[in-house]
Amino acid sequence: MTYTPVTQEAYWEFSAGGYSVGSTATSTAIGTAIADTGTTLLYLPTAVVSKYYKSVSGATNSAAAGGWIFPCSATLPNFSVTIGGASHTVPGSYMNFSPYSGSQCFGGIQANTGIGFSIFG
Repeated sequence: MTYTPVTQEAYWEFSAGGYSVGSTATSTAIGTAIADTGTTLLYLPTAVVSKYYKSVSGATNSAAAGGWIFPCSATLPNFSVTIGGASHTVPGSYMNFSPYSGSQCFGGIQANTGIGFSIFG
């Protein structure tokens, strides 16, 4: 567990730092985010989400699904983010949120388009 300053108490807002997809790290900070136990997904900047799914064979951003889908048999990479100076990892096996259609599954990381901040659900 890591403690980090909350910048907006009503929303449990904090600053999320750099991230990595699998073993590929970036120095780009995710930025403003909130912790929300009522949200089931990670809603992150489009560039972060695109980078994640670029490493998933067969992944596509589907308008019909309302987000990123991929073959259910795909091996998903871990996702790590720095919060409060410590790295926190979500195992790739947790990124398969649910079946979508046939052999396609819906991803646990989706774009935060239009929200204005990231959500760590």
